[in-house]
Amino acid sequence: MLARSLLTSEHPASAFTVSIRLKIFLIFLACGVVPVLSLSLLSYWKGARSVEAVLRGDMERKVLVVKKNLEEALGEREAEVNALARIESVRAFLRATSAPLAANGNPASSSSGMSRIAHVDNAPAAADSASENELPAGVRADVSAFLQSKSGYFTSVTCLGANGSTRFCAKTGASGAGANDIPVYFRAEDLRLQSSETAGASDGQTTRSILTRDASGASVRYTVPVFSDDTEQHSAVGSLVVYQKLDQLLGEAADDEEIAPRERASGSTAAPRTILVLHNSGQILYHSNAAIHYQPVASAIPGFKPVADAMMRGESGEQAYEAADGDRWLVSYRPLGALDLSVAAAQDYTKAAGDVRSTFLLSVALSVISGLLLAVVLTMIVRRTARSLEHVTEGAVAIAKGDLDQRIEVRSDDETRLLADSVNLMTDKLREKIAHEAETRQFESFMRISAMLTHDLKNAIASLSLLVSNMERQFHREEFRVDAMNSVKAATDKLRAIVSKLSDPVETLSGEHKRPRPTDLVPMMRRVLASTADAARALHEIETRLPPSLVAAVDADRMEKIMENLVINALEAMGAQRGKLTIEAGNEDEQQVYFSVTDTGTGMTEEFQRTRLFHPFATTKRHGVGLGLYTCREIVRAHGGRIEVESKKGSGTTFRIVLPSEQIAMSKGRKSLVR
Repeated sequence: MLARSLLTSEHPASAFTVSIRLKIFLIFLACGVVPVLSLSLLSYWKGARSVEAVLRGDMERKVLVVKKNLEEALGEREAEVNALARIESVRAFLRATSAPLAANGNPASSSSGMSRIAHVDNAPAAADSASENELPAGVRADVSAFLQSKSGYFTSVTCLGANGSTRFCAKTGASGAGANDIPVYFRAEDLRLQSSETAGASDGQTTRSILTRDASGASVRYTVPVFSDDTEQHSAVGSLVVYQKLDQLLGEAADDEEIAPRERASGSTAAPRTILVLHNSGQILYHSNAAIHYQPVASAIPGFKPVADAMMRGESGEQAYEAADGDRWLVSYRPLGALDLSVAAAQDYTKAAGDVRSTFLLSVALSVISGLLLAVVLTMIVRRTARSLEHVTEGAVAIAKGDLDQRIEVRSDDETRLLADSVNLMTDKLREKIAHEAETRQFESFMRISAMLTHDLKNAIASLSLLVSNMERQFHREEFRVDAMNSVKAATDKLRAIVSKLSDPVETLSGEHKRPRPTDLVPMMRRVLASTADAARALHEIETRLPPSLVAAVDADRMEKIMENLVINALEAMGAQRGKLTIEAGNEDEQQVYFSVTDTGTGMTEEFQRTRLFHPFATTKRHGVGLGLYTCREIVRAHGGRIEVESKKGSGTTFRIVLPSEQIAMSKGRKSLVR
């Protein structure tokens, strides 16, 4: 195909060079740039997945830390309030001023939702009351010490009697130079609070609930009963309602060193992170961005709404959402059972994966630049080699056109020197081989005619041998002598034909034969049996199943040789042991006829039938030539028929010849049969 394209191309060398360049470019693209780009893409994908996994783990750790901090802080504050309720001065004051709450006393209705209450006026009184309702000094000192020491958390303490009436209310004022300078103001008027503030006093349990934002921010309210003594076996003599700043609590829980100690220690600029505390009502109680505190989450962070819906349902999990600037954030959230809150920790995944993305883009750019540089270098190398290839290609084209004296000369330092020397060597060997093949064809022609004549002589001698072997026993019979004379005459005619082939080898090798004519195959079969098989009837059983007439368009001489060859082969296969020879013929169908020769000889193996049968010079006989069956197959094929064989080792063989009938063969108008 290459030689044909070179011969037909107007510019073969240039076309060849362009093809080489294109192939080199495609190979470089497939083996160089594509794998590097694929590796870069894979590295980016794995890096992005790793960053996402790290962020998810970090966000989960952060949200658990915030949740733990909040729960621990609430527990600590509740313990401090419980400790205040157990101070003896407060107990003594309530024992002296209150009667025990009845079992069905003040109706209490627990409220853990967002509700507003009537706060005591924030403005301090002009002077402490000096009436008979003036508080004992011990109560004032203990309550003041509690509020001053916990001024960062608690804002007021309200003491309620057993009947729910206010005994006193203590509130902190503006902070001074130190903790002890924080003023605490008391009012002793009998202020009535809402029933939600007294919840818990009747059932003896400490309760806490969250309030909406007021002037001092969101608060957590603790309601704790006060018992007359430590045994707590009596009814409560009153209760304390204590308010704690929620903003301070949330800020400390979110701004814990355990959340991001490495960032603070190293001063790294990691991707933006945020902590969010959301109430089940959808209000943001805490956010790293103080500007959106106490705003509805749906309006403050629209993209966060799917996550907020899950948080308000009290669910736990991880999600991703898209911020207003288009960045993708990863968020982990957990519910905080107390106070109907949910905590979330989020980080900007887009910025966190920025280094990975930058590395990917850099690797792509370097790959493209490296590819272009390498392509330039390869192009220069190919261009240098192309000139030598053009010279070699021109010489190869001349050789392909038949100029075997063409020599390809290149410089000794040329890269194509080996190719040029190889082409020159190939040309020398080709020239020698052509000369040798001419001699070989002459020798093969001689061997071919020798093999053909040897095969025909063998068949003639085999017929005469059978006649001679029976002549001693049957010569006294008149009819035998007549048949013997006819057989000798037929053998003589065959030998004369062989001699004529020797006298005209050109016609013998050409394979030209007579045109096929309608021929009755039955007389031909009987004639072959008489000349080859009758002499063997004493040793073998011969059975014929022939119709009265069976006409086919064939070359009679060649078809008779096929029958004779098959019968002789069958007799030789049975050898000296008694066997059975069966000759059968008939109509295969409306368009075909057949005849078959079956023996009970040694048979053939499947491997021999598959690999050697019908091949020239392949035989199982000790002295055979191996051309008989090959010649039979070629003659049958030339007649438009086929030869079939059925054999098994040790069970005999059947050869079956199928030929077109007289009408089919003649309608095709065969001009000649080529062996």
